[in-house]
Amino acid sequence: MESVPATSPIVSESRPATSAPETRAYYARNRAVYAWFARYYDALTRPLRRLRREVVEAADVPPGASVLDVATGTGAQAFAFASAAAEVIGVDLSEAMLEVARRKHQPAHISFLLADATALPFPAERFDAACVSFALHEMPAAVRERVIREMVRVTRHGATIIVVDYGLPANRIAAALASRLVRLYERDHYAEFVFSDLRALLERAGIAIRSDRRALLGNVRIVVGDKGR
Repeated sequence: MESVPATSPIVSESRPATSAPETRAYYARNRAVYAWFARYYDALTRPLRRLRREVVEAADVPPGASVLDVATGTGAQAFAFASAAAEVIGVDLSEAMLEVARRKHQPAHISFLLADATALPFPAERFDAACVSFALHEMPAAVRERVIREMVRVTRHGATIIVVDYGLPANRIAAALASRLVRLYERDHYAEFVFSDLRALLERAGIAIRSDRRALLGNVRIVVGDKGR
């Protein structure tokens, strides 16, 4: 696959191999929900600012690194990586979310691209690191796995892969309460995701887990791994 300029407004026409109704519903919902939600997203996720910096510290990308931020939304995690990387490209399915990201003060080494994370428009081994935050729990399992495999494909051998998403506290009562609370607003694939074996998913894709830490009282996982190690 040929490289696409970082500023090119291209979205891949590819879709996951499965044509299951839940997969079609995921794409339809993404287009509809985020076209409306984009304007409020930053305000609602403001409490995660400190977490974004913690993710960058956990990733520990080398100086001069190129970083891909998958499902970047309004770019919060991409901008956090800007302090540590020489190049950051954020991709997302929602043009409305990307428009918000582009309106922010944008350093020259950050760019945003409309793209489907199941068919990333980049050549193999393009990036030194790839991150996906608070997106996998929204995806059907088939889409989720393809996204992880695409992140592996476009990163170099030994590259850092970071997954940030919902987790559950170690305490069973706290876990049950957290799960019920989050399901009030994350109704589609959250429950299946949060009880799934994330480590196994990453290892099947060729990622060796380096660290698996908890944040926000155990309600968030920051999983960092290495490709091909």
